[in-house]
Amino acid sequence: MTIKLDLRPETLKRESKKAVNATRLVAAVLLVAFCLVSLGSILYGTALAFRLKEEKASLKLSIEELTTQDVRLTGELKRLQNESATFTDNLALINAELPALEFLNAIQGALPSSTRIDSVEMSNGSAKLVGIASSEGEVVAFARKLGEATLVSSVSFPVTSKQGNLIRFELTCSLLDMDSLGQKLFKGGE
Repeated sequence: MTIKLDLRPETLKRESKKAVNATRLVAAVLLVAFCLVSLGSILYGTALAFRLKEEKASLKLSIEELTTQDVRLTGELKRLQNESATFTDNLALINAELPALEFLNAIQGALPSSTRIDSVEMSNGSAKLVGIASSEGEVVAFARKLGEATLVSSVSFPVTSKQGNLIRFELTCSLLDMDSLGQKLFKGGE
């Protein structure tokens, strides 16, 4: 065994420093870094878990609201489809009946006072009139005035026959459908 003695005076003695063990220092730094990273990861993971839990609750509430809204909108859609079907049926009825009403109105406006209409037969796009007038001139004037109506596209030449002092006549008119009448009125309005 060897013993070393330093016999120098206290003032000259060098302080001996303990050598730092590099391996232990690196291990200590790595241990502290591992602990800090682990602690940071745990804190971040916990915060992320709470945030995701809140987001999940929010999304669940949104899903419930959207489901309720879907039920409400589905009911509204069905109501609007029923209403649309009703409007479509009404429009078909108007398209079928409105030309008849317009044509009867046109007859009333064109009919001379001494002329009488006995029958009106309407079918798709045409109408047949049978009536009695006091003269053939009244029949021609009636046919001409009826031809000027917006609903009437053409009037056939009247077929007449004498019936005592009166003239029996028969007219055939071609009528516009509602789409053509609308286009004619729209162009005429410009």
